[in-house]
Amino acid sequence: MSFKRRLHALLQKILFLWIRVETLPKDISSDKHDNSQVLYVLSARGISELLVLERITSALKLHDPLESIAISGFKHHSIYSVASRNPLSDWILQQQKHSLMLEELITAITADETLDIKIVPVSVYWGRPIAKQRHWLKVLFSDTWEVASKFRKLFTILVNGRHTTLIFSPPQSFRALCDETNGSAERMNERLRLYLRQQREATFGPEITTRNKFINKIVNSDNIQQALQTSADKKGKSLPFVRKQAIKYSREIFSDCTQVSQELMKRLLSAFWNRFYSGIKVFNIEPVKQVALTHQLVYVPCHRSHVDYLLLSYVIFHEGLALPYIAAGNNLDMPVIGRLLRGGGAFFIRRSFKSNPLYASIMNEYLRELVDMGVPIEYFIEGGRSRTGRLLKPKLGMLSMTVDSWVKTQKKPLAFIPVYIGYEKLIEGNSYIGELYGQKKKKENLFTSIKSILMLKGQFGKVTTSFGEPIKINELLHKQHENWGNEDRNTVKQQDWFRSTVSDLSHQIMLRINAAAVINPVNLIATTILATPRQSIDEFDLLQQCDFYKQLIESQPYLDSITLQDNVNERELRRIEQQGLIHIHPHKLGNIIYLKPEHAILISYYRNNSLHTLILPSLVACCFLNIRTIKQEKLISIVRYVYPFLASELHLPWNTDQLEEFIPQIIDFLVEKNVLKKSGNKLNRPDRSDVHYLILTRLAHIAQPILERYYMTFVVLWESGGNPLSETELEQRCHLIAQKISMLYGINSPDFFDRQLFGHFINTLFEQGFIERDENGHLLFQQSFNQVNMDIRILLSLEVRSTILQLLNSSHHHDLKNNNYN
Repeated sequence: MSFKRRLHALLQKILFLWIRVETLPKDISSDKHDNSQVLYVLSARGISELLVLERITSALKLHDPLESIAISGFKHHSIYSVASRNPLSDWILQQQKHSLMLEELITAITADETLDIKIVPVSVYWGRPIAKQRHWLKVLFSDTWEVASKFRKLFTILVNGRHTTLIFSPPQSFRALCDETNGSAERMNERLRLYLRQQREATFGPEITTRNKFINKIVNSDNIQQALQTSADKKGKSLPFVRKQAIKYSREIFSDCTQVSQELMKRLLSAFWNRFYSGIKVFNIEPVKQVALTHQLVYVPCHRSHVDYLLLSYVIFHEGLALPYIAAGNNLDMPVIGRLLRGGGAFFIRRSFKSNPLYASIMNEYLRELVDMGVPIEYFIEGGRSRTGRLLKPKLGMLSMTVDSWVKTQKKPLAFIPVYIGYEKLIEGNSYIGELYGQKKKKENLFTSIKSILMLKGQFGKVTTSFGEPIKINELLHKQHENWGNEDRNTVKQQDWFRSTVSDLSHQIMLRINAAAVINPVNLIATTILATPRQSIDEFDLLQQCDFYKQLIESQPYLDSITLQDNVNERELRRIEQQGLIHIHPHKLGNIIYLKPEHAILISYYRNNSLHTLILPSLVACCFLNIRTIKQEKLISIVRYVYPFLASELHLPWNTDQLEEFIPQIIDFLVEKNVLKKSGNKLNRPDRSDVHYLILTRLAHIAQPILERYYMTFVVLWESGGNPLSETELEQRCHLIAQKISMLYGINSPDFFDRQLFGHFINTLFEQGFIERDENGHLLFQQSFNQVNMDIRILLSLEVRSTILQLLNSSHHHDLKNNNYN
């Protein structure tokens, strides 16, 4: 061992007595860099960064940075820094770094077409720089954007060394970079320096100011000064009085990020996940990391639980990305908890502020400033948490404000990141059941929040976070209006193309959240067991049906973005039983898996999470409930008629023309598995005595509750021909009938009679041209209404249709008696 290596080994031992290093990505291994020549690129020339890199590469069995590059006549190590050896003179002379090493490598690569080297940018960070710190030492010696002196670096390591992060960026081809920079060493160095700076900004976010300075900046801005004058004139108040009100609103809204809060939350959340959850799985994060290098990110996750706020921030932090500023409802701004959340990046907004122009102006200006600075942002476009497991209709307010802010600033490209969040068991499950059955939502305060945390017991299984395909807003704007960049930025919000862009954006977000779904064993078990008459099934049959669903999802190219997490097997069943979601009754002829009534209600939530992945195959299966044989063309025709309603309700991405391709693929799979039989252009179902008939009927049951709601609406409309209903009356009547059916027949699925779903379906009937309003606001149905009504009848069993008609008749007589639908 050379003297240099002995010295480095000694210095590493001394350094690592104090520092702790987190390495990203988590799955980095020697196979990522294989046996190719590797050149590590650092932003600094410090010995401490090199020592950290040496220790970590040795531990992970990666390429040694002190090993010479194996090119004939080349004597340089496998390490390069973009920093200048003489930064002062280069700054004075305004010249770029001149690198003999890069020039020699470029010459060697150019001379031999078989040669290439993997460039691996490496970032070493000593803690995380945040604008506001509580301790003066951390302020003085935080890892900043500036070049540090050796004295400052020493104290930075002493103060922040226990929170060191090392990030390996994806390898790049030296030859490709050489071609892009036309063989210029100076341009290559500048490109690498820019990449490392982008990596730093993606990890830390841009530099920000303190909260008080931020408030003053917002209140003194031209837009707010104008709003203050308008408010003062309107209310007859003095400007100082209105200014105080604006400062009060600012303090109510603005975030107050501190390293103390973030470190405390990190420790509390680590303890929380370890205590109550079996692990957090993260999917598709790498594309997000790449986009973060060049774009400001706006995270738009689905909203299942209050835990979503904490989960996503925790995942983002541990993946080496900058923490977002999170829009949270002001109901969470309670003593202690609100302050902690605010310190972790939350800013609080009221549910509605249309009637308060000054508050709206402050909120708009704050968001515009965040967009102008390029900080990551996060909010839930569904507005509130889903109580049914379905994606809710998106709210456009925050999206519109964000896009408008970006159009006005355009400092940095903007990308929206859809995020799918999945739980095996919800913390709020029991409260959701009560709310769905009409209980008033409990008001949240510090006492109830602490009480809820203390009352948590048991395990809540695994959590998944899956990132969808990024949506770049400039591409979406260009699609809607090619010349949008030439429009007056102050009036774009009133333009039709702007509103179309925001609407399209919300639609794309929901589609990509669904496309990023992770299907876990609980989703498959819930889907299977809820399709049984008494919510009980033989264990072997359950495993067989779940495996069938898994293969069905995997076989369909249009579902290639869906992730299937784990197989459903005996071990998984025992684990899920321990969570209290299912129960296993031992039996000599085979165990029985069953649900208790209260669990049947809750488990429908997890079925609904994955409903969109199996709805098309289920619709195909429904075509065989009443008829034994059907022509393939007729089947496709029926699906085409019904599909638009399902697409609107479940946020499905495909248009009706694509069904001509997808439905035959589904049929081929079902035929391959003997669930259907094919003879020429005719399709046949199995005999009722065949085990495959059970598989087919369980598959059909997935779509049945939705189709029953549709049929119910059609029948109510049809029967009201002589006494037309208004939209509200139709919605209420359908809701009450569905609620009664649910109570009489024990349908443990509150979304079966969800009034919002009926309202959404009625809106889709308008959009598709099946119904219209007369001059009195009453509903009239068109001729095409009859066709889709007939098609839905085919998809439902005679027993179900008869039950709905009987209840409708009895309800009609009751209405005549009371003369009141509401």
